[in-house]
Amino acid sequence: MKRITAVALIAVLALSLALPALAEDGGALLVTGTATVSLQADVATVEIGAMTRGHSVADAQKENAAIMEKLVAEMGRLGIPAEDIRTSQFNVYFEQGESVVGTTSRLISGNYTVTNMVSITIRDIAKVSEAIDAAAAVGANNIYGLSFQSSKAAEAYHQALRRAVEDAKAKAMVLAEASGGALGAIVKIEANEAYGTPYGIMNRDSFAGDGAAKATPILSGDVSVTANVTITFGLE
Repeated sequence: MKRITAVALIAVLALSLALPALAEDGGALLVTGTATVSLQADVATVEIGAMTRGHSVADAQKENAAIMEKLVAEMGRLGIPAEDIRTSQFNVYFEQGESVVGTTSRLISGNYTVTNMVSITIRDIAKVSEAIDAAAAVGANNIYGLSFQSSKAAEAYHQALRRAVEDAKAKAMVLAEASGGALGAIVKIEANEAYGTPYGIMNRDSFAGDGAAKATPILSGDVSVTANVTITFGLE
C-alpha cells in the first residue's frame, strides 16, 4: 500500500513540474502540404516482342529469333540506340493441344511456345507511332505497357516541394489565427517520396499525322509529379 502511495505522489509531482512548461509553450501545429506540377511528356517506354509456336523448341525459337532480329534492326533504323533496348522477358513452355481423345493426343498435338519481349525507351516521342507500326510489320505480336515520362521530372519535383511547403505554411497560418495564437518557427519538416502519373490532365499530342492515315494513333499525356510535406510549427 505504501509503495502505491509513493508512486502516486511521484506522478503528481511530475505533473506539477510539467504544468509551468506547458503554460509557457503555446503548443504546436502539425500540418501537411501538397502540390502537383504537370509537364509535357518527352520520353516513352513500351514493351514489344513476339510469341511463336512450333512442334519443337528449336522451331519456335528460330521463328522468334528472326522476328526479334528484324525488330531490333527497325528500332535502329528509327534512331533508337541499342542501350535503350533491353530484354524484359523470355519464356519457353509447352502448350497442350485441345484434343478431347486423351492426354496422349493432347501432348502429340501440342506446341512449344517461345515469348521474347524487349523494353524500348523512345526519347523522341514523335516516333512512338512509327516504332509500333514498324514492329508490327516485322511480326511483333505482343505490344503493351506504353507509358510516358518526362526527363525533367526531378526538376518538377523540386518545384512541387517548394509549393508544398508554401501550401503547408498557408494552412498553418489560418489554423494559428483561428486558434487565437501566432505562428512560430518550423520545428520539424518531413518530405514524402514523390509520385507521378504517366498520363496527366489532358492528351495533347497525336503522333499519327494527317499524312499517315494508316498509322497507329498514339496520344501522349502530361506527366504529373506530386510532392507531400509534413511540417510541425511552433504555436505562440
